Amino acid sequence: MGLMPRRKPPAKPVELMLVPMIDIFSVMITFLLMTAVFSRISIIQLDLPSAAGGAPTEPAFRLEVMVRKEGLELTNGRDTIAALPVENGAYPLKQLTLLAANLKGQHVEVDTASVLMAPDVAYDHLVQVMDAIRSTDATTAASNGFTGTPDERGRISMFPKIAVGDAP
Repeated sequence: MGLMPRRKPPAKPVELMLVPMIDIFSVMITFLLMTAVFSRISIIQLDLPSAAGGAPTEPAFRLEVMVRKEGLELTNGRDTIAALPVENGAYPLKQLTLLAANLKGQHVEVDTASVLMAPDVAYDHLVQVMDAIRSTDATTAASNGFTGTPDERGRISMFPKIAVGDAP
């Protein structure tokens, strides 16, 4: 007697079970949201001029820092106070902080400054210059004749109100 070929049983239609997959995804999303580290975003407060402000009064002293590719230039709005060239590819931010502290000591009541940026300068340099004139350490402040309440990092405020614009 010969062997008869075996017949395969008819194939069952494949069913895709979505309920267990939805359960797994909902548990994964919950877990990921609970373990996510939310980064702290710090916001720089800028005082921009408004159209409804009317005719502005000219302040007694106004610090302007122009950020150019070749260096920094400090002016009082009319006359140049100092020019700080780029050294080894970096802006002289420590010298800028010392000059700003010296000017703050001469004009203690002034808390506004302008940072004017040339179009070919990186945004990171603008932020570094703003940080350099915004505050200084307590010893530099005391040696230049002004004091203030230190923040959580121990820094004294110099020019916290900074306006940003394009350099002429």
